[in-house]
Amino acid sequence: KSELYHFFVTMLTRIQMRSTLSFLLAAVAVAFVPSAPFALQSSVDSQQPYLSAYANGCGVSGTIQVDKSGKSNVKKSSLPPPSLPNGGKISMVGSGPGDPDLLTVAAYRMITDPDVVIISDRLVSKEILDLIKGEYKIARKLPGCSGAAQDEIYKWCKEGLDAGKHVIRLKIGDPFVFGRGGEEVLKFREYGVEPKVIPGVSAAFAAPLLGSIPVTHRGASNQVVMCTGYGRDESSPDLIQYHKEQTVVFLMAVGRLRSLCERLINLAGYPSKTPVGIIQNAGCPNQRTVVGNMETIADLAEEYQVKAPSTIVVGEVVNVLLESDAETGESVVGLIQNMTATEV
Repeated sequence: KSELYHFFVTMLTRIQMRSTLSFLLAAVAVAFVPSAPFALQSSVDSQQPYLSAYANGCGVSGTIQVDKSGKSNVKKSSLPPPSLPNGGKISMVGSGPGDPDLLTVAAYRMITDPDVVIISDRLVSKEILDLIKGEYKIARKLPGCSGAAQDEIYKWCKEGLDAGKHVIRLKIGDPFVFGRGGEEVLKFREYGVEPKVIPGVSAAFAAPLLGSIPVTHRGASNQVVMCTGYGRDESSPDLIQYHKEQTVVFLMAVGRLRSLCERLINLAGYPSKTPVGIIQNAGCPNQRTVVGNMETIADLAEEYQVKAPSTIVVGEVVNVLLESDAETGESVVGLIQNMTATEV
């Protein structure tokens, strides 16, 4: 009997130990290894993103869902609706540098809609304007009268909204890169509507590329700065101080190119031999690229009658991809790319 008693006691002890071990392992698994599928969710009140993932036998795979309702800093209740009671609405669309092939799909769909009313910038290319199937007006925004032209743009947009139309505000490049896009959004909110904004390819990066100028290049440029040639009320913006491994891209500055170069040399420390390139009508059949330096580029621009829309690139990257003169070893200057003379 004594031996039988000890046998049962030993068996019960082992069973208890195994149960305890199983319990501990289960507790560790729950604490550190979530079962599949698993989810991590913060409370709705904390406004944190909600994530969920699904695991298989080889690790985590599947979908991640993000609740975007808590990501905006602006309460939707404080913004006007996307359309007026009469159906009037407005979309701000970037047309890129000028080549229709560089339009976004969303931009192409909107401007080819025959039922919209398009209010276009003066510098939007003819190739893009030719795609328009409906009514459009072009703002004649010239230097010195941009204020009056902007008021006319607002007037046309308001008339379209009051008529219950879908108004397309067509802008060159990207609406929010030196295009008064933010200012126009605020104005349209005064009209009681929140515009939809469609990004565009900015000439700040597309134009140099199309002109064979990389804005960054190891050993030549490790930073890029975008500037405008005109500040508020036709003023000159603050200058960017010289740095050898820096590229500066100027938009809307060709009209004051000579004074810009003089100020960069005298006030911002730029060497007079700093390379400068100008890309006119980037991506269009009449694209041209003119290259010189801070001393010569203004004269070259006058010689070749460079006009807007043009993008100016300042820095050592201008010459990175250019061939050097076989005799002098110096970089070629002048008109180096003239697509009007290129057979397609």
